[in-house]
Order: sequence, then structure tokens, then C-alpha cells
Amino acid sequence: MDDEDDFRTLFFAEARELLDGFQGQLAALESGDGDGDTVHAAFRAVHSVKGGAAAFGFDVLVGLAHEAESVMDALRGAGRAPDAALLSHLMRAGDMLTRLLDAAETGGNVPAAELEDLCNTLRAELPTDPAGAFEDAPGMAEPDMPDAADPDPEPRRVRISPGPDFFEAGHDMLLLIRAARNHGLCAVAVAGDLPPPDRFDPAECPLSWTLTFDDSAPELDRFLEIYADTAEIAGPDPAAAAAPAPAAAPAAAPSAAPAAGPGAAAVPGPPAPAASLRVETVRIDRLVNLVGEVLIAQSVMAQRMAETEVRPGSDLHRALDAMSRQLREMQAQVMAIRAQPVAVAFRRMPALVRDLSAKLDKKVRLSMDGEHTEVDATVIAELADPLTHMIRNAMDHGLEPPEARRAAGKPEQGRIRLSAKHRGDHVRITVEDDGGGIDRDRVLARALEHGILVPGDRPSPEDIDNLIFHPGFTTAETVSAVSGRGVGMDVVRRRIVSLGGRCSLASTPGLGTRVTIALPLTLAVMDGMTVRVGAQKYVLPLSSVVEAVGLDAAARPGRLPDGAPMLERRGAYLRLVSLRRALGLPGADPDAAVAVVIDAEDAGRIALAVDELIGQRQVVLKSLETNYRKVPGVSGATILGDGQVALILDLPRLLAPAARAPAEALT
Repeated sequence: MDDEDDFRTLFFAEARELLDGFQGQLAALESGDGDGDTVHAAFRAVHSVKGGAAAFGFDVLVGLAHEAESVMDALRGAGRAPDAALLSHLMRAGDMLTRLLDAAETGGNVPAAELEDLCNTLRAELPTDPAGAFEDAPGMAEPDMPDAADPDPEPRRVRISPGPDFFEAGHDMLLLIRAARNHGLCAVAVAGDLPPPDRFDPAECPLSWTLTFDDSAPELDRFLEIYADTAEIAGPDPAAAAAPAPAAAPAAAPSAAPAAGPGAAAVPGPPAPAASLRVETVRIDRLVNLVGEVLIAQSVMAQRMAETEVRPGSDLHRALDAMSRQLREMQAQVMAIRAQPVAVAFRRMPALVRDLSAKLDKKVRLSMDGEHTEVDATVIAELADPLTHMIRNAMDHGLEPPEARRAAGKPEQGRIRLSAKHRGDHVRITVEDDGGGIDRDRVLARALEHGILVPGDRPSPEDIDNLIFHPGFTTAETVSAVSGRGVGMDVVRRRIVSLGGRCSLASTPGLGTRVTIALPLTLAVMDGMTVRVGAQKYVLPLSSVVEAVGLDAAARPGRLPDGAPMLERRGAYLRLVSLRRALGLPGADPDAAVAVVIDAEDAGRIALAVDELIGQRQVVLKSLETNYRKVPGVSGATILGDGQVALILDLPRLLAPAARAPAEALT
């Protein structure tokens, strides 16, 4: 990868952060929490995106960013916040800028008509004549042709002297010159002198560049405007092009000043180090893996010491305990580096709500809390689809139409609340609406119609509610662009379970529905319950374990109606499944087996018979698919303290077939 590729990668990463910030600032203005500083921050964000895009010649992206920037600048100058209609247009612009950024990175396209319509809408919001200077944004319209009376316009020379903020803003003269070629650049001259190495300040630029263009098209002014805040831009006469620029004289003055000794106090010191660094995620992932390997080595060492006659409380034991504490702290700090706020995923939701509000003709207000709650970046990347389905479900099935809300004595505008907060080693994300709740009679009728339930079944209200997680289930009468295909909440649960999380639902008829997902803070380390079946050890995710109980004759009062063995526990009858049979292992379960009560999501609670319960421990996850292949019912592997490799079981997927198996297959 060459330097330009590195710069492009950096641009795309920074531009996404800036656009996330732009949408967040607009959301703050929409909720009434913004002020003049918020408007200015939004202006700076879109201005920076425009500058970076221009450096790489992404003219269409520059054009839309310019229109949004012009509107924000007008608001900033007027000292007012945007009204609801203008906010909607600006949020659409933010969404479109993100789409254009994705298209620039992947080589895709965005519909030109949709883009032109949005640009015209933004121009119409400007206090100036919409047919004026902003009409011909780069990439949005055909460029003006030179006047027939002036077929050979005079060359234009522009002197650029970078200021102290030029490089901090992410600009680079080499990239500027490359981008200027798209605007008629035909010659470059540099002026100024570099100071001696011991006087060199990397934050200052003593040089200036004179660029000669073969025309003075309006697009050139817009291109140069990108750098106006961080550099001095002037138009020298032709004679000045070959001479050092006057603005460069102060920077060159140190060479004419009296010589100072190397240790002179007047010599400025090196600039302070940056407060933050941008590091590739692959490097952080390698660091996380190394920490995991060290934790495994420490666990093996502790196991070996336990097998020796080393006296507890000895110096060796104390040293190992100290190392263990330091490793846990190191692990926590490394995980914190990879953490991101859930706002990264939340900021996509306002655009989704606006779009669905228009399609469904419903008035909806979305509120978001806990956006600064941090979770592993890998988890953040997997949140988009579940949140999208949850919001769609709340909009389409949860909230009533305005007329139905009026009849129920509710305000026409429905409310959806999206929140996140930490709970121990998990993050809990909730989508809650104030709609009509789940129509249980309708859900029950559909379940009977599709054979999910049979006549005579008497499910509890909670069981009826949870039918919406059944694959292919839908209560929609017709298929639309929003819903009706039966692909929604089951996708949410499967995705969350695959991440080691859990999904639950609570609904009150007439008042609303709340869907909660609980996700681990990291996918690199997990709490697990180690069990033994035969000579092999396995790890069960602790988030799925409810309790453990010894099996004896008193705990096995009979069989379920289908003949399967059951375990009576706390007044409930649980299907008893042999882990040995579920894994296809030979042999029989011992008389002194242990049952681990598992919450297997779609399969419900199941008692899982194992040979021995070894205990709870924190394990480092290793991908089985990366090192071998994907195995159904297995989510990964880990190395235990005794050096043995143990498989980490995907219990919902492993036990779903067993829950439906005939009785002879379970015992």
C-alpha cells in the first residue's frame, strides 16, 4: 500500500467519524439540546468532510457537502437554529453524504435524480437567490463553458501559504496539488527557505506555493475555499510567481537572526505529543490476542502449581496472585481501547424513523439515552441489523396510526425510546414504544393457523408474546416494503444469541412493548461453566446457565406427554436432555449425573445432563471457524488451565433439535 492509499484509508475513517458527529449534532438540535456551538460544530464537521473529499477528487461528495455547509454557514451567520423542516433536509443530507462516502470507497453509485433533488432542496433553503452562486456545485451540474468572446482566458496564479492549523485539519500540500490538477493546474513554484534542523518546527511551514491555473472557472474558487480557514490564499501578479512570497519572509527570518547556541533558552522545544492516536484495529486485535495468550499461560501456571506441593501463601503463590491481578488490569485496559460508544450504531436510527414515518404515515418521536455507553467495537459492528429490525417492528406493529391513538386518548405522536446502559459484564439495550402492545389473540390465531401451536395448547401470555421470535412468524396481512415477510424479530434473536447475548420481551396491552437485548461487553473473553462428558470437557456460556442440580430418583418424577424424561424444578417440568446424546458421543450417562438448567432461547428452558460440573471460570475465546471450519452447535474453543482444549457450545442451536427429538433419542 502506497502513501496515497494510506491517506485514502485515513480519510474514509475520519469522514465517517465527522458524519457521525454531524448527525449527532443535528439530533441534539432536533431535541432542543443544541445551541450556537452545536450549529458551529455541525458546520465544521461538514466543512472538513468537504475538504478531505476535494483532496481526492470526489467531486459529487464535495458538491453535496458544499450545499449542506452553505446552509449551516447561513444559520451560523443568522445566529439561529434550523426549524423542523430544515432539520429534516439536513439529516437527509447527512444520510446521503454517508451513502456517497460508501460509494466513493467501494466504487458504487447513488441515484443522480435523488441527489440533484436534495441539492436543489438545500439551495432553496438559503437566504440568497437559489439560482445564484451555489447552483453549480462540483459534480451536481454541467460546468459553465467559457464565454465565446474569450476563448483563451488569462492564466490565474494563486499563492498558498499554509498556516499553523493547515496540517492539523488533515490537509496535505501534495494531495492539494494532486487535486488541483482537476481544476486546470498547469504549473507549480515553491518559495521560502527551510530553517536549520535544530530550529525546525514541524507545526510551522516556512514555504509557500504558487499554483498557476489555465482558467478562472467558478469551481476553482470553491476548491480554494476549502483551505481558506487554514492557509493564506492570495493571487500574486505574474512577476511575483518566481520570487519568494512576502508571507514567507517571517518564517525565513530565523536564518538571518543572530546565531544561538544549541542549548539557548530561546530555541523552542519540540511540540507536545498528540492527546490521541489513530491505530489500525488489526493492531489492537493482535494486542487483544496476545493478552489472551498470556492469560492462558497464567492459567496453566496456576493449574500446575495447584498440582504440586507448593505451600499456599508462599512467595511463589503471592507472586502469581500479583501477576494475575496485573494481567486482569491489563486485559481491562486493552478491552477499553477497543471499546466504542453505542452512539456509533444509534445514530443510524433517526434516519430510519424519519423514513418509516413517511412511509407509514405515522407521527413518531425517537428519544435516545445512554449513547456514550461503551462496548467492544466488534459488538457495535453487529448491532446495526438487530436495532433496525427492532425499530421497524416498533414502528409498524407497535405504534398505532394517529386516528387510533386519538381514539385511545393518546397523543397523535407516538414515542419510541432507545436506551443503553451497563449491567455488570453486559450492556443492556432497550427499544420501548408507547403503542398498543402485542395483540395476543391475533398472535395466537396466527400461530394456530401456521401450525406453530396445535388446538388444545394453553400457552401463557409470555409464551404468546415470545412467538414473535419464531422464524417466519408475522401478523401482517400483506407484504410491504416495511414488513410482512416473517423476517424480523427471529433475526434479532439469532444474531444476539450468536454474540453470546440474550433477548427478552415484555408487553402490556394498550400501553406498549419493550424489547431488551443483553450483550457481553467483549467477544474476546467470556464467563463460562466448565462441564465434563466422558473424558472431554466443554464450556457452557454462563449467560445461558440458570442453575445446576444433582440428578436422583426423586428429581425424576416421570415423563412428558411425548415420553421424554423430565426434571421437576421449582414447580415447572423441564425436558431432560443428555449432552452426551446431543453431541453424538457413545456410552451412557452415569447414575450420579448433574443437570444444568439452560435457557436455550427458542427451545425454552431445558435440563442438560452432564457427567460432572467442574466449575465457573473466565475463558479466552478462539474462533473455530478461523482455525478449522464452522461446526453446528459450537461457537468456539478455549484452552483450559490444564492445557486441554475445550469446545464452547452454542446451546440454543445445539439443543433446538434435541428439544424436538423423540424420547428414545434423549435418554
